[in-house]
Amino acid sequence: MTTETESAGAGLRSILLATAIAGALGYVIQLAAPTLIGDDAGYVSFSVFWSALYLCVAALSGVQQEVTRAARPVSDEPPSRVLVEFTVISALVVVVAVGILALLFGAAILPDRTVALVACLCVGVVGYLLVAVLSGVLYGLRMWGAVAWITVIDAGVRAALVVTGLALKWTSEWIALAISLPFGLAFLVVWTWRRSRVVGRFRLDVGLRRLLAQAGGTVVAAAAMGLMMNGMPMLIGAVAGPDDAAALAGLILAITVTRAPIVIPLLALQSYLISLMRGGGRVVRRRVLLALAAVAGAVGLLSAAAALVGPWAIGVVSGGRSDVSSAMMAAITAGAGLVAMMCVTGPALIAERRHAPYVGGWVVAAVLTLICLQVPVGLDQKVALALLLPPLAGILVHIVAIWRVRDVADAGPAARP
Repeated sequence: MTTETESAGAGLRSILLATAIAGALGYVIQLAAPTLIGDDAGYVSFSVFWSALYLCVAALSGVQQEVTRAARPVSDEPPSRVLVEFTVISALVVVVAVGILALLFGAAILPDRTVALVACLCVGVVGYLLVAVLSGVLYGLRMWGAVAWITVIDAGVRAALVVTGLALKWTSEWIALAISLPFGLAFLVVWTWRRSRVVGRFRLDVGLRRLLAQAGGTVVAAAAMGLMMNGMPMLIGAVAGPDDAAALAGLILAITVTRAPIVIPLLALQSYLISLMRGGGRVVRRRVLLALAAVAGAVGLLSAAAALVGPWAIGVVSGGRSDVSSAMMAAITAGAGLVAMMCVTGPALIAERRHAPYVGGWVVAAVLTLICLQVPVGLDQKVALALLLPPLAGILVHIVAIWRVRDVADAGPAARP
């Protein structure tokens, strides 16, 4: 993984390699957790904190996407305070938001040691905000190797700390800190290492107010996206009854280990895709079509494979405690593929500054997810509905917007409103 400005191909290889390493290390944690924790209730508690933190992380990935879009490479630019002020304001906002949500829902979502776990959540959220801002600048400068190192350092430190903590039976708040702390550590390492090649080497194409407003839009969309991906264990836990611990543990485990290899690579490539599609003009539509076709084909094959071997694999990983049907495994995999498709259509809209339909697609999908989880049917049925129907609606919103903006562009300036 190189550290200088790279070609698109070299950058893609760096990011994919880092994502593969991080994904493998994340898998180590997720596969070790059921065995090392040893009981369904403890595993559900661990998974709900992980889900809550990574829901916040997914939301703040919107900051990274907007900073990526706004950061343009220059030489000998006087250092700007805009990004520093933006980061400080954003940190205050997210800490206050986490505090308010903790007061409203903390006891229900994190019932044991709520105050300590919320404090750990704040550590993780602020740490990731710093990672998101720095990564956005690095993406804008096309220093993809440095972004890759942030990913690897973060994942490596987390895997070491969390697996050690689970093996040594640390208390829940120390496990939560082990999950949260690596974001800030990864930021410190890479910022110290790359600072001299970043300061004065970029310019933002918007002022502070516009950056805050546009980042707010992408954060709303990213939060909706995170609700459908990282937040699903938390949401399912909220709607499941007290007697559903065993079924809930099986569903959470299946969603966690199945969706990650499909969604996380495309989620990690969001800023890469934005930087690649920015200014792409007429070729964007073709790129989106090709990417959607590739993802759809891969997901069809993976869904069939999940239906065949998924129930057996979940039984092995859980030590025989969990049982998930073939149909449920196929639905989980197909739902992940649909979300992955939205991770292709979304960057195409952001690259064209089409924030409204980008946000709209994710918000429609998130609202439908919440509605589907309230349908009065069995747990498996409502989860399947929540995994499949919402991303289908979101994809439709995005594709219509992509076609509309390209048709307007192809018609020439006179056709534009």
